[in-house]
Order: sequence, then C-alpha cells, then structure tokens
Amino acid sequence: MKLSGFVDDAARERFAHRYAEVLAQRWPPHERVEIATSFGPTGVVRAGTGAGAPVVLLAGGSANAATWSPLLPALAGHPILAIDVLGEAGASEQTAPVADAAARARWLAEVLAGAGVERVHLVGLSAGASLVLSCATRLPERVVSVVALEPARSLAPVRAAFWWRVVTVLVTGSRGRADAFLRWCRGGDEVPEPLRGLLISALTEHRSRAVPPPERLADDRLRAMTMPVLVALGARSPVHDVGRVADRARLIPDVEVHRVEGAAHGLFAERPDEVGRLVAAFLRRVEA
Repeated sequence: MKLSGFVDDAARERFAHRYAEVLAQRWPPHERVEIATSFGPTGVVRAGTGAGAPVVLLAGGSANAATWSPLLPALAGHPILAIDVLGEAGASEQTAPVADAAARARWLAEVLAGAGVERVHLVGLSAGASLVLSCATRLPERVVSVVALEPARSLAPVRAAFWWRVVTVLVTGSRGRADAFLRWCRGGDEVPEPLRGLLISALTEHRSRAVPPPERLADDRLRAMTMPVLVALGARSPVHDVGRVADRARLIPDVEVHRVEGAAHGLFAERPDEVGRLVAAFLRRVEA
C-alpha cells in the first residue's frame, strides 16, 4: 500500500527549505523535535513558556506546524506544540496506514505521551479543527478545551466546489491552480510569501494516502462532549454552509460559537488580531 509522501526527493528538499524559511522568518524562538509513533515519526515545533496547559496546534489539509505563526502572539503564557499532522506535507513521515478516526486518536495520544504532556488545549483549523473535535470525543481525559476554527466536514458537509478545486490541483499539479485555490479559500485574499510558496509546494508536490478523511460527528457524540469548546467560523467561508455548521456546533453542551465578519476559511491568517483576541479570551476563561 502506498503511503503519504512527496513526489520525489527533490520535492521534499524544496519543501524542507521553504518550511525552515517560514519558521526562521515568522516564528519566535522554538525547538524542532521528532516523536516516534506506531504510524511514523512525527514532527513537532515547540515554543513558548508559562504555567498554562500546553496548547496543541493541528493544521488543515496541505498545511503544517509552520503555518500557525499569525496566532502565536495570542498564545503567550502557554507552552505550544505545533504538530505536523501525519499524512500531510510536513516533517512527519508516515510508515503505516492510519485506518480510521480511532487510529488518528491513537496517533495523537502517542505524540502527546512522547512530548511528555498530559492535559492540553487542542486548537485546529479546517481538517485540523475536525481532527481536534474527533480526538476530544475519544480522549476526553486528555483535553482541557477545544478551539475549532472553520471545522471541515465534522459538523456539516463540505461544498462540492471545494472538492472540485482540490482534485483539479492534484490532477494537474499546476502551481497557478494551487495559488487560485488558496485565494478562493481566503475569499480572494493573496497569501503572503514565504507562506504562499510553502502551501503551493504542499499542494502540488505531496500526496496524502492511507489516511482517513475528517470524521463526521454524530449528534450524540457532540452532545456527550464535556470540555469547553470554541467554534469560530468565517462569515464568508466558501467551504461549507456556515449557518449549518453553527447550528450543529450548538449541540455541544459547553460551546461558544462565533462568526468572524469579513473572514473566509483562512480565519486566523486573514484576521489575526480579532481571532487572536477571541482565542486568548476563551483560554483565559477556561483556565480561570
């Protein structure tokens, strides 16, 4: 069975150079570590200090730990672990299939154990937001709170236009189409360099295989969640029906649902100050 990976060694090297460039230009002092798991070594970027519970960041499809830089100022006072999701373009290397959502949760539990952390705040964007919601329902004893930014598929279907654009990029390998897809996700906004080059490289030179799609969460799973949850949505998101996502999010007993006006699917990259204040205030309330 083919596993996730770059199309060739040259593509891997180009990506690694861009990844390091984004970290060097956009991140505060940090440490890169590799944690062994049953599914393959997992890359983690550690930063920050403080007495608060660690904040674990999980990016969306074709994104990675480096892309979280706009949100980092809001997380001051917390240790930060930005994880490269296994199966996506990043420093993680898949060595075994990830069969389903339960296996995804086992992978995350192994990463947290390897990092030496117990209870954490889980923060995710897009597919990463769906992943943190799914894992929170399977690992409730490990999760202090959840921040789900624009969760893709877990609460409501993703629009057909999204899948059509993704498939077009994968089939053609066109950097121009990849750039157009990124602008579409962000409501027409251009992605700044060097992040733009990193994301285009991920979209055109990496293939995700033997990993499950975001898990669709049933109503009873949402109602059974016990930790505080923040769901933030871009009011102009083209990816899904924002009202439908918000309605299903309200099935969670302890939930805050916010629409960020003017924002699309990129959310914290598009409105870093507003989303940063929203996330920081939520974490303060949870830890108070």
